[in-house]
Order: sequence, then structure tokens, then C-alpha cells
Amino acid sequence: MENNQGTSCPSTFCSASVLKAHTLEQAENWPIQPGQYKVPVVLSEFVIQVDVEAKVKLNELAYEIKRIEKQVFLTECRYVGGTDKVFIEGYIRKNIEYASKHCTTKSGIGGVINDTTVHIPFRCVTRVEFNGARPRVFPNPQADVARYFDQKRMGKNIREADRASYEIFNEPVYCELEWSEIYDADIDDRGCSIDHFLNEEEFQEFTDKSVVYIAIKLLQKQQVGHKHHDFPGERIEEGFQKEESQKCETKEIPAYKGRKPWNGVIDKYKYRK
Repeated sequence: MENNQGTSCPSTFCSASVLKAHTLEQAENWPIQPGQYKVPVVLSEFVIQVDVEAKVKLNELAYEIKRIEKQVFLTECRYVGGTDKVFIEGYIRKNIEYASKHCTTKSGIGGVINDTTVHIPFRCVTRVEFNGARPRVFPNPQADVARYFDQKRMGKNIREADRASYEIFNEPVYCELEWSEIYDADIDDRGCSIDHFLNEEEFQEFTDKSVVYIAIKLLQKQQVGHKHHDFPGERIEEGFQKEESQKCETKEIPAYKGRKPWNGVIDKYKYRK
């Protein structure tokens, strides 16, 4: 083959091809009873008081603290399933503006404004009360094992067994920080006098005493239905505790073909609304 310039194109090896193709069959599915909504449900709202005392060291010597900006941050808010305990951890961020001495005269002090930022940690555990709704946490049931008789050994066949295992994926319980209040006192207990000024002292360390109030909301995404059909008419395991649920008319879930569950926990989980 020749191009417009009268030269021939080099021949190349062509490897384009379909390597493998399959026609997929439709997989059968069995619908389970759906919930109408899956939304965050408020489990508990509470205000916790944390009392913190810390020793703070500034970057430079100071003779007066001008302003302190304070914020609360949480690094952990962990609910322990099956209990009413929440573990909380965080810190108070304090940005401290203070005046440092630059020079003195007989009647005055010349200074500059500096700042230091510190993170004051805190940690605690608290017991909460649930507002009607409880965390829905389903433990994984034990795996089922079927063993067979060995005619030759007249005992258990150790080379053959049938097993069925189950795994439930629960929605995590999580926290939201609603608001915080901080009341604190800063105490200079190691000051040194500045020259001939009787009531002026320089310090670099001081004691910080803080009373912190933190409002926390405990939530979990849960599947809920219409107000007249909130729960199926059976006992379910909820928060590791069995509760009598409200009765309503429900349709039976079609049986899976060839499946006879050995453990009823999975079937209870299907009715978790």
C-alpha cells in the first residue's frame, strides 16, 4: 500500500482480539421485608462535666495575660455495645496572648505581645440514659459444625465436616458535639518582681484550672418503618437484650431454596426494624 508521498507503510503485527466472553445468567434473589427509612436515630443526649487541672509553660516570660481563646475538641467518643457506658477523650485548645517585658524606665514598662497555643488533654467515662430508642447491636452467632461418623475408625471423621457461619454488620454508634462551655482560673504561683515595680511580676509557668461542660448527642443509623408498623410481632435481640416488640401484620419472608438455617439469630436480624 502506498501513501500520498509514494512510499509504502510498514506492515505491523495486529494482536487485537476478544480473549474471553461469557453470557451471564440472572441470579435469583429473595426480597426481605424492607424498612421505609434508614435514618440517624437519637439514642441519648446529655451534658457531661469534665474538671481539668494543668500546668502550662509559656514560650517567653510574661507579666500579664491579655486574652485566652478556648475551644473543645473530641478525639474519641466510643460507646461500648451491650452497656450504657461511653468513653470520651479530647483536649481543650487554648491560644494565650500575653505581654512580655521589653524594657523598663523609672515609671513604666515597655512590652510586646506574644502568644502560645497549648492542647490540654482530658479523658473520662460516663453512664448514659437512653431516650426510648436503644442501640441496635446484634452479636454474631457461633458457627455451626456438623460432623460425620467414620465407619472404619468407629468414631468421628476428622477429615470431613460441614460448616455454616454467619456475620452481621452493625451500624456504628457515633457522637455529635452540640456545644461546650468552659470556666477557668489561671493562677501564677511562681512570679518574680520586675525591677522596682512592687506589684508587677514576671512568670513563665502558671496553673490552669478548668470546668468544662460538653453537650453530646449519641446516634445510630437505624431502619424504621411507618408509625403504625414499627416492629414485627416477634421477640428480637436488641442491644444484647430481648424486648417484647409491638405487634403488627407482616408478610412472611420467602424461604431460600435449599436453605434451612441452623441458627435463628440471622432471621431475627432480618426483622430488625
